[in-house]
Amino acid sequence: MKLHLLTCCVSFPSSARSPLLSNPSLASVVSSKSGSQLKSITSQKYCIRDTNQQVLVLQGSILVAAPDKLPKTGETFYVLASTHTKIAEGNPNFLAVSKEELCLCCERVEEPNSPSLELKKTNIKELNALGKKESLPFTFLKQEAGSYFTLESAANRGYFIFTSNTPSQPVGVTKVMGKEKNIHFSFEAANVGLEVVRS
Repeated sequence: MKLHLLTCCVSFPSSARSPLLSNPSLASVVSSKSGSQLKSITSQKYCIRDTNQQVLVLQGSILVAAPDKLPKTGETFYVLASTHTKIAEGNPNFLAVSKEELCLCCERVEEPNSPSLELKKTNIKELNALGKKESLPFTFLKQEAGSYFTLESAANRGYFIFTSNTPSQPVGVTKVMGKEKNIHFSFEAANVGLEVVRS
């Protein structure tokens, strides 16, 4: 399934174990004018790699999985924990590229139609301000699978983000598991403008 870049005209009011798992350490505490404590969740930055050591990169408006060859590095993904913690099991997260401005999205569809993975022009920082229903297409459940993780669409349960074994193919979502489709990923902490820190 190809991933297409969509422009959204509506303005809406993060190898081994990864710190991406939702936990209190992702939240920084700030004081309001009234003196009460509020949690401000910030995004974490990662390079995502599949089991074939392909990294996810943007080619034009398409997200693809490509061999990791220096000096090219993977796209920086901004990962933000969803505050809608009761959406489903797993750790609900939003993912974005292009300086947090393009968010991964998988709109809800009814069978026999199949969902697709898209990039929508929305700032990731605005997603937690949406209602649970509106934020659901942008939500992916990160679950541990051995030393890797899977990313399941919260809007279309049973569909996972996948990469092809064939290099430079678009990233999509699938419910058909097999040798040709990789649904397992590692998350490597990255700093924009600096080298990727591999764990």
